[in-house]
Amino acid sequence: MKHTTSSAATDEGADPARRIGSVRGGEPGPLILCIASLHGNEPAGTVALKRVLDELSGSGLPMRGDLVGLRGNLPALEAGTRFIDEDLNRIWQRERVATVLESLRPGGGAREGAGLPMVGSAELAEQRDLLAAIQEESRRARGPIYVLDLHTTSSDSAPFTTLGDTLQNRELALLLPVPMVLGLEEQIDGAMHQYFDRLGWRSIGIEGGQHTAASSIEAHEDAVWILLEAIGLIEAGSRSGPEDRRARLARRAEGLPRVLDVRYRHVVSEDDDFRMRSGFRNFDRVRAGDEIGADRNGAVRTERAGRVFLPLYQRQGDDGFFIVRRRAPAWLTVSRILRGVGADRVAVWLPGIHPHPDREDAVLVGRWARNRYVIGLLHLLGFRARNESGGGVMVRRVEEPG
Repeated sequence: MKHTTSSAATDEGADPARRIGSVRGGEPGPLILCIASLHGNEPAGTVALKRVLDELSGSGLPMRGDLVGLRGNLPALEAGTRFIDEDLNRIWQRERVATVLESLRPGGGAREGAGLPMVGSAELAEQRDLLAAIQEESRRARGPIYVLDLHTTSSDSAPFTTLGDTLQNRELALLLPVPMVLGLEEQIDGAMHQYFDRLGWRSIGIEGGQHTAASSIEAHEDAVWILLEAIGLIEAGSRSGPEDRRARLARRAEGLPRVLDVRYRHVVSEDDDFRMRSGFRNFDRVRAGDEIGADRNGAVRTERAGRVFLPLYQRQGDDGFFIVRRRAPAWLTVSRILRGVGADRVAVWLPGIHPHPDREDAVLVGRWARNRYVIGLLHLLGFRARNESGGGVMVRRVEEPG
């Protein structure tokens, strides 16, 4: 392989503040696009990417393809807050993105009647500039595109990955020796990964640990180096190869299940005055009925047993906590086989399940059939529940790339 060439943050057409840097390989290959600090109180990913890019550009390692680092929410990063006006990781719905992309075209502008909330928000401007940078990098790509979205948590936490549950995203997440959490896309609408899934790009979120912990920076560094080798940008056994990094990252998640699935979300608002009980670590076990926090109405207790996930220890955010449960690794194998043979077509034959009247990519589950066994079976077939619709629950097929 030919040696790498580094690219400064002042590349033509790029925003110097948004661009952390890039390294362009001497030969064509995949593009790994890394986005850090989509939430402004999560600086660890930005620091980690700067370190990786500096080391890679100064090492002279042969490389195929390109590595690019972008910052997400610049004003929130400067202020040290999760967001300024609205969560930048909740505004990537199809219609909103289409409107923003329209404004990026020559002579384009916001479409009348598009219904964009908070038109003057700081995050809308950040999304527009970030989309422009993403489009620019995709035009330069010399191979398939991978997106790594680097995050941290408000509680102490082992590293883990999140993803839109496509088969190719699973394959990418399983390259890292940390827990993979499925089902967030069923609970949260408008996350950035949904945009990349619609494009058919491989993308995962990598959660490094607690916001201010030095170990979170190291976890992000380790994850990026591991994936540089696994995806094929650098050769196995290179000087900055991931062998010892893999062991270090695996130790941080030792004892945790390989695959977990989100089973419950506790939504909060500012009016609730929700306060999480101190001391919870991400993935701590809880029993049904355990007191986990308090709000203006008194104690908040868990509705089911499992592991507490993303407990809220920060001022901003509407997710008080989640509950996750272990998924057997064999479940992934069965799911992959069923999706591969198109078993989703038989979903409407199951009791209590009917075609959606307006959407070909969805079915309706009647209320009487809504239980964890039916929903779990639909998950195997490649469906995810979205919302109440027509007296039942709408479940939508996962968008697998063609």
